[in-house]
Amino acid sequence: MPKPLPRFLFRLKRLSVQLCICAATGGLVQLAIYYGHWSGADLSSLDRSTFITALSAVATVIALFCSLSIAWILFVSQQAKGERVAAYDLLKSRLLEAQRWLLTQDDSPERDVCLSLVFELDKLDMSDLPQTDRGPEYATYCKALDEGMDSVDGKCREFFLVSIIHFGYIENLLNRIGLVSIKQVVSKVFIDTLAKGFWLVGLAVVTLVASMLWYSETVKPTLVIAAGIISVASVMLLLEVWIDIRRNYDDDLDFIEGEDAAD
Repeated sequence: MPKPLPRFLFRLKRLSVQLCICAATGGLVQLAIYYGHWSGADLSSLDRSTFITALSAVATVIALFCSLSIAWILFVSQQAKGERVAAYDLLKSRLLEAQRWLLTQDDSPERDVCLSLVFELDKLDMSDLPQTDRGPEYATYCKALDEGMDSVDGKCREFFLVSIIHFGYIENLLNRIGLVSIKQVVSKVFIDTLAKGFWLVGLAVVTLVASMLWYSETVKPTLVIAAGIISVASVMLLLEVWIDIRRNYDDDLDFIEGEDAAD
């Protein structure tokens, strides 16, 4: 299994931590500017065109990130949606197979219990899934299954053994739909990251407009501080995207753990 990411990296994804880091960066840049004889920072040679060019490059990187993030979000969401629809269609086909098998069996209380469960599951629409509570019919079937497997009647045991095969497939498909639904919920994390990118683009545009209108020796330190904050926030945003992609990639490779354990 791939080596998990350190915990401190996930803490860097928090908005409160990112705001604190940006505020600290702004303070350090301010100290470097006002104590330039110690830090070596010199803004005298920084003209308007150089500042606009540098900040435009940073804004371009953020805009590129936003476009790539939109494509990634659409890919992840559509993939999860397609997998959910496929699992739901397969669930319906398995329910139909179970129903056809039950209708070929002799009339009995055990068959009625199984048919009730099939009918209840068949009424579920895709919007009703996933469900944590399978309903009273599922509990009734489990109880009848325990009694049937302990029965001395060989025909009854054989009936429930075959029913386990059918309902085992159905249970796996219900769990699969649940896992895919969790992936759809987790995809909101990518949308939150994309929203941060949009805010950064807006802040960069405002800073660029301000530099074109009010660039002067008095305003220059403030603009440089804003540019420093935007740059650090952009680096943290790219790091956050890498963490999300890496975590998604590790989740897709969870089967490797089983192979390592087998070796």
